[in-house]
Amino acid sequence: MNGSFATTVRERARRAAAVLEAARHGDDTYELMTAEAEWEHVTRLARTHGVPIGAGEAGPDRTAP
Repeated sequence: MNGSFATTVRERARRAAAVLEAARHGDDTYELMTAEAEWEHVTRLARTHGVPIGAGEAGPDRTAP
């Protein structure tokens, strides 16, 4: 695993988590759906490439079912 790739994936996950958290506190449904889709995509990308992102699968401030 290339270190810069893993760093990029973790940074993308960090940003996606921040956007998702903000969207959960807003009132824009489209923004929330878009943020959730990005979070799902980046967690799938990290999982596929074995990059630990240090967050739960359900996203920031959520617990997996």
